[in-house]
Amino acid sequence: MNCATNSSTSPVVSITVIRSNIARAESRYCRMRLAASLLLIFIFLSAPISASEHHKQLVGATEVVQIQPAGLHFKARINTGAKTSSIHAENIEVDLSGDPQGKPIAFQLTNKQGQSQRVDTHIVRLITVKTSEGSEIRYAVPLTVNWNNSSKTVLMTLNNRKHMQYGLLLGRNWLQGDFVVDIAINSDDHNEN
Repeated sequence: MNCATNSSTSPVVSITVIRSNIARAESRYCRMRLAASLLLIFIFLSAPISASEHHKQLVGATEVVQIQPAGLHFKARINTGAKTSSIHAENIEVDLSGDPQGKPIAFQLTNKQGQSQRVDTHIVRLITVKTSEGSEIRYAVPLTVNWNNSSKTVLMTLNNRKHMQYGLLLGRNWLQGDFVVDIAINSDDHNEN
């Protein structure tokens, strides 16, 4: 931009020239910002995103897992809609006096193959779970899920799932931070109508 003044130019023309120069500068600045933004978007979208880059394993719609300390195998339904995992438990024994949090609890885990094991642990807390019939309060206990060389201890609610297809639902508390779901893997949905 030439800062020298021309004495023959009227003040109106000078203001017009200044406004024109400002408009061009603003336009250039806007184009540069737009180009930079588009470049960043392109870089972000073209970067490969995969489970392995985030050290997350890919799980299917169902997986066979081992539950510790029982040592039993369960075919589990992976349920991204459930916040907390849930397991079939029978013969629950707990002292019902006072606050149950921290109290010992014993129960029987039984898988679909009829194998069963007594588990002794403690109640972490009571959890209100929404069900198709409304809501119910369940005991939440820590259990360890072993799958594909990984081991993760999560809270599981105890529930009578005897008449349900899966004795174990693995919810978001098991998935979070470690697993990504691909429902096309191990899906039993093609058998359902």
